This record gives sequence, structure tokens and C-alpha cells, in this order.
Amino acid sequence: MAALLLMKALNLICAAEDKHYVKVTGTPHGWDVLFYIFQFIRVVLLFTVIVLIGTGWSFLKPFLQEKEKNVLMVVVPLQVLANIASIVIGETGPFIKDWVTWNQIFLLVDIVCCCAILFPIVWSIRSLRETSKTDGKAARNLAKLTLFRQFYIVVIGYLYFTRIVVFALKTIAAYKYRWVSNAAEEIASLAFYMLMFYMFRPVEKNEYFVIDEEEEEAAELALKEDDFEL
Repeated sequence: MAALLLMKALNLICAAEDKHYVKVTGTPHGWDVLFYIFQFIRVVLLFTVIVLIGTGWSFLKPFLQEKEKNVLMVVVPLQVLANIASIVIGETGPFIKDWVTWNQIFLLVDIVCCCAILFPIVWSIRSLRETSKTDGKAARNLAKLTLFRQFYIVVIGYLYFTRIVVFALKTIAAYKYRWVSNAAEEIASLAFYMLMFYMFRPVEKNEYFVIDEEEEEAAELALKEDDFEL
């Protein structure tokens, strides 16, 4: 996650320098290459981190199951392909044949990847709900279940906003207002990173392990009510 934050910062620095040199001299002076490199690493890292957190790796269990490894093997190569294609399309410009069609295809690939990374989070939520019935640690599992549900909602909101709403803003806005969609995307990314870092931050004293009998009974009751509602 620290590497992800570093790549995001470098990506933004290179983007700023790229725009500055294009505005002043008309050429990016190589900053566009660095921008695409850091953007490529950032996107791959972002999806990898979301999948690893979604599977509960290191937080729920110290290993990945076969189906979770398969999600990583599908999502990461697709993201690599989509990013390389996006770079090529971005450098060629709209004068090539079927430019709009190819952009829509790559957006669809990106959305498919976004949908795929939601499956591990759902699996973790289901696993926590089933485990809570058998291991006698209802309060701890309820806390983790609540956390993963919050994470699921945050991920859906972030992916929906950055992939669909931002794309719509870029499509309908005039060129001089293009900065609005970029600003919206960066603000959403900043909020998502901060929330993700806060929710899964390492703490010295983990509150999930300090549980009394009353909390355990209350958690068991809450889990039973949750199953009844489902």
C-alpha cells in the first residue's frame, strides 16, 4: 500500500511536468513516458492491493486459495493489456480509424476487471459469516464482517465513480472544462486511499482481540438477526 501511494505521487508529479512543458515548449521532454510508466505500475498495484485485501490475505488468513489466485491471474494481465492499449490510443489521438470504438472496448475491459475484483470481497464476507457460526468467536467475526462490508461499499463507490461518472464527465464536458473530470477523479482517489489506509491500518493493540462475555453474546445475537434478514 505504501508502494501504491508512492506510485500515485510520482504519477501526479510527472503528469504536472508533462502538462507544464507541453504548455511552455510544445513538447513533453520525456515526462509523458515517465507518466505512462508510473500510471501503469499504479493501476496494477491498485488492483492487486484491492484483491489481496478483498481475499483477507494476512488479515483473515496467511495464504490465498486457488480461486483467489485465479482472480489475480485474470485481473492483473487484463489490466496490463488495458493500460498498454490505453497508452497507445492516448498517444495516437482521435484521428485513427475507430478511435472511439477502441476507447469504449478498453473501458469495458477495465469495468470487467473492476467487477472481477469484487468477487474475493464477497467470498470473504460469506466465509466470515459461516465461520462465525462454528468457531465461537462471534464478536471478532462480526467486527471483521462489518469492516469488510464497509470496504465492499467503498470499493463499489470508488470504481463506479472513477470508471463511469468520470468517463461521462469527460464525454459531455467541453475541452476547457476537462480539468473538472480530472479533479473529480483525483479527489475520489485521494478519499479512497485515505479510507482504505485507515480501515486496514496496522495497530499495536487490536480491538478485535479484547472481547468480554457481554460483547460476545451481543455479537452472536447480531449475527443471528443478520442471517434472519438475509
